[in-house]
Amino acid sequence: MDSIVLSKKEFNNLRNLVYVTSGINLHEGKLELLKSKIAKRMRLTKKSLKDYLRYLNDNEKEVIEFIDTVTTNHSFFFRENKSIEYIINQFNSHPQKDKKEFKIWCAACSTGDEPYSVAVQLKNLGLSFSIMATDISHTVLDTAARGIYKTEKLKKVPLPILHRFFQKGTGKYTGYIKVKKDITRHIMFKKFNLIKDPAPQMSFDAVLCRNVMIYFDAQTSEKVINKLYQTIVPKGFFAIGNAESLMNLTHNYKSIKKIPSLYIK
Repeated sequence: MDSIVLSKKEFNNLRNLVYVTSGINLHEGKLELLKSKIAKRMRLTKKSLKDYLRYLNDNEKEVIEFIDTVTTNHSFFFRENKSIEYIINQFNSHPQKDKKEFKIWCAACSTGDEPYSVAVQLKNLGLSFSIMATDISHTVLDTAARGIYKTEKLKKVPLPILHRFFQKGTGKYTGYIKVKKDITRHIMFKKFNLIKDPAPQMSFDAVLCRNVMIYFDAQTSEKVINKLYQTIVPKGFFAIGNAESLMNLTHNYKSIKKIPSLYIK
């Protein structure tokens, strides 16, 4: 089943379906990867190539599952934390910090490592906050909502924070750590498609959209960052991944020189 032969038309149809659904731009260099991922989904759905491609066209949920296998959900706690630290320090020096609830949107939260990383740092400072954490994939959102992770994903978490906000697993959960309810109650996980869904009618002090634009072309990136711009309060923050850039895109963000991946509205 692994020796799949995709015609040029089938490949282009597949590329277009993924692009329209998620904004992810799959170039021809991804052909072999696509074939291996199709084979995996064919085995799971017990369908032939022809039937699977038809099924994919008729089922958006399966498109999302397929996209999930193509993209790399490589994340861990306190990843690229300098931009988070900068935002939190600014919150902590806010003149109204004792009266204000800071609102954050993690707009591509994957398995939840990012929103939990933000939450424990805010909680550790005694700040009031709420986080909306979204992703296109039900699978990663289910993982995020469970809040259970392999210990190795938390290697960068400072020990005092680890001991305070995480519970060590025992028995069948040996080698795992669970996020405590004192943290999970501050986070709402929900499905959101950055390409198709309208901007939420909410205002955020910071929006994080990190390590997702690496899959987008310039046109899609521009559309997404300007949609997110609408939801940020004046002087609010916008963070992208260290490997990403807003260069050559039309936008109204102002860069923060100390942190290349961080911007202000």
